[in-house]
Amino acid sequence: MWRVASVVALSVGLAVPALARDTAKWGQVGGWQIMVDRTVGNGCFASQVFEHGTAVRIGFDINEQAIYLLFGNDDWQSLEVGKIYPMRIVFDDGVAVYDGEMQGAALGDESTVFLSHHDISPDFVKDFMERNVLQVFYQDREIARLSLANTYKAVAEILNCQKELGFGTKAQPGASSDPFARPAPVRTRDPFSR
Repeated sequence: MWRVASVVALSVGLAVPALARDTAKWGQVGGWQIMVDRTVGNGCFASQVFEHGTAVRIGFDINEQAIYLLFGNDDWQSLEVGKIYPMRIVFDDGVAVYDGEMQGAALGDESTVFLSHHDISPDFVKDFMERNVLQVFYQDREIARLSLANTYKAVAEILNCQKELGFGTKAQPGASSDPFARPAPVRTRDPFSR
């Protein structure tokens, strides 16, 4: 069983003004934007919008201590918040197959609903990194076929980003939510410590 989260407007975090305020750009790998999401404990993620408008986002939710995957497309207007959708993800035309459930989730102004699944398995992440093509099926119908070019490098950069920002640590109360803020200077009597 695998698990996932939500996508399109969050693909770069800029389509919805509230999302833009809660995300910061870290870098780019191929077509993947690497960003930081303050709403999930400064979790790093990669996102990309593919042909036909399907967006994918994969990243860390530090608050929930989970890895998530999101799918979205502006054409998927009938998705409902909270509804569970049985889905099938296929890598490389059947080399690896994952059956599971994704939930409709809203982001930002809640006008766009995405397919969401949290706590995806390490095996799924490995296949996502190493395979070439990802197919998404709903009710035995292929709804997306996506190239996984540069996914290995993108996930490696997510790991690098999260390591820099405190991989696997929840944000502490009172701590700055700005992952790019300079740390406060430490006062010391040692003149060589600067």
